Amino acid sequence: MKQFKTIATVVVVVLFFIIYLFIPNKIVVTENLVVPQSSTGVTRGLMNIQYWDKWMPYKSIEGHTFILAGGKLEVVESFLSSAKTNFILEDFSTPVTFSAVASGKDSSLIRYEAIIDNRHVSPIQRIQDYLMSKKIKAQMNIVLEAAGKNYSTTQGIYGFTITQERVKDSVLATTHQIYADTPSLVQLYNMIHLLEAHVQKNNGTIHGDPMVNITRLNEKEVFAQVAYPLAKSIPEGNDIQIKKMVLGNILTVKVVGNVNKVAHAFEETQNYMHDRSKSSPAIPFVVYNTNRLQENDPKKWVSTIYYPVY
Repeated sequence: MKQFKTIATVVVVVLFFIIYLFIPNKIVVTENLVVPQSSTGVTRGLMNIQYWDKWMPYKSIEGHTFILAGGKLEVVESFLSSAKTNFILEDFSTPVTFSAVASGKDSSLIRYEAIIDNRHVSPIQRIQDYLMSKKIKAQMNIVLEAAGKNYSTTQGIYGFTITQERVKDSVLATTHQIYADTPSLVQLYNMIHLLEAHVQKNNGTIHGDPMVNITRLNEKEVFAQVAYPLAKSIPEGNDIQIKKMVLGNILTVKVVGNVNKVAHAFEETQNYMHDRSKSSPAIPFVVYNTNRLQENDPKKWVSTIYYPVY
């Protein structure tokens, strides 16, 4: 019996030793994921915590808390390059910080980290916290994967699919006019119809939909220019010019919605350019894929932004 007690005591001591040796006082739960987007854009998107509902794999939302399959994630605040949250499972809670940093050219590393204070005298509590850390990691990895999927795309970061292509048509027929204020659709389409008549008169071939640029010069002047891509050059006419485009790179953004939606897409395209240190050698255009005089519902207007870049 005495020998059994001695063995039992040794076993308990060894178990205590193993628990305190291999289960640290501070348990760090973390994981990284690299996405093929610039760190500036990813960080800006990740810090917009009010839009996390667009990608978070939640079952429901309660205020600022996402109800997940394996716990709750309470969104607290974002500051500079990190977002603070609390992970809650039953009566356990621990802070989780999300962040994004540069990882090479035009790529970013998204990371989460949770630190569990495990300085407990009770070995049972230390084991429970260790097992809890495994549950946290499993759930946060699901969240990280969802974030990575979202921020791997321009749609997830900027709200629009932005693609870079090569300019296909090198010849443009254009006309412009200065207005006292933003021109109406009727005024713009009068300019477009003027171009169409000139191209038809000179046996030209139009290669796409009308392109429009409206730029306010000052309080009393607004510059408006319309253009059509052509298959080949034709003679110029009164107030109509033929321009040769450099066959360089161009950003294209498809937009469905009214002028405010197009303006927002322009802003996000400029953010995209800034994030990648790109400049524009020429003015951008909005292609009117939908005839705005024929479609009365602006929500159904389809447009394409063309933004030359280098």
